[in-house]
Amino acid sequence: MWLFLDTHASRLSRFAWMEKGKEPKIIELEGRSNVLLPKLAKDKKNFQVLEGVCVVAGPGSFSAVRTGVLYANLLSRIKKVPLIGVMVEDAADLSKLAKELTDGSKTAEASKYIAPIYDAEPNITLPKHS
Repeated sequence: MWLFLDTHASRLSRFAWMEKGKEPKIIELEGRSNVLLPKLAKDKKNFQVLEGVCVVAGPGSFSAVRTGVLYANLLSRIKKVPLIGVMVEDAADLSKLAKELTDGSKTAEASKYIAPIYDAEPNITLPKHS
């Protein structure tokens, strides 16, 4: 069972559990990407059989992509499973991606760390004082 994470779009998080021979069912959560981890934490059964983590590394919104990639790196390291980063375009055909992950043909690309890819420079400013 592979976990797919996608937080590249601002205010939208997507995830799916990918099991060999089964069509992945994408679950979408509206709001900031920090809503994803509490939702995933409730699925203890799938975490017991987790074989790997696949994350959309970007390009995308600074905070959103950063959060998803952080979760993927963390879960992969804690569970000691392969970690694969894909681009937004690669995640468009989730059925194909699921097949590649669950049959092992994509695991050769596994990494120990995935870096986020942003669609623009971060725009971090100091708050305005009134």
